[in-house]
Amino acid sequence: MQVEISDVGMFRDVMSAVGSLMSDVSLDFLPEGLEIKAMDPPNIAMVIFNAKKETFSSYDVDKSVKLSVSLYDLNSILRFAKEGSKVVLKDLKGRMQIIIKDRNEIEFTVPLIDEDYTAQKVPQLKMTAEITLLSSIVKNGVKMASTVDDSMYFVIDEDKFSMSAKNVDKEFLQSFSMNSNKEIFNIKSEGLTKAKYSVDYLQKMINIFDPDREMKMSFSNNYPIKLAYTIKDGATLQFILANRTE
Repeated sequence: MQVEISDVGMFRDVMSAVGSLMSDVSLDFLPEGLEIKAMDPPNIAMVIFNAKKETFSSYDVDKSVKLSVSLYDLNSILRFAKEGSKVVLKDLKGRMQIIIKDRNEIEFTVPLIDEDYTAQKVPQLKMTAEITLLSSIVKNGVKMASTVDDSMYFVIDEDKFSMSAKNVDKEFLQSFSMNSNKEIFNIKSEGLTKAKYSVDYLQKMINIFDPDREMKMSFSNNYPIKLAYTIKDGATLQFILANRTE
């Protein structure tokens, strides 16, 4: 197995986002592309990353190969890759080789871990509300909510969307209407929908989202939320985050 990544920035950002939630990950190289399905140790957050083989500059995978690695090791190495470089990943049977191709080649070899790791199953969630909007709206809202509390609310009611946070002394509220805001592209709701989520987890998840690109959020009353983001053609990133109880 050998794959070459020309979009180093994309791969590095995704691995950094995953690394903010967990210490190791299983990279599932399938004939059709790379897949990651992983849950953080407290079972609060799940990440789902898919990259079709066409998103790689070279993809030589005849059969499924699972490489479980330390994200600390992987992310430490990826920091040496400059924009314009290429990164090659090779399966060396018990180890993974990482080659950074620039003016010169740099080779690293790291051990594989947890060979018996089984990929997580994506839960089937019934969502009653969905909104598609610019990532900047959510990124700014989460940042403002962090000045008030460690958790925040998302609310959808017909064509209206709001974000809020409150504690004993402070409160934050931002409201939007789809009809008067060109940064909100679609809202679907089966009535008033409200749920509460961790600000810290949200910040880690949406950190790599381009503020000028759209994202989709789906949730239900007092229920987990799914954040979906298309990184580029053929590569998508999703997070599922458990709700905070009242």
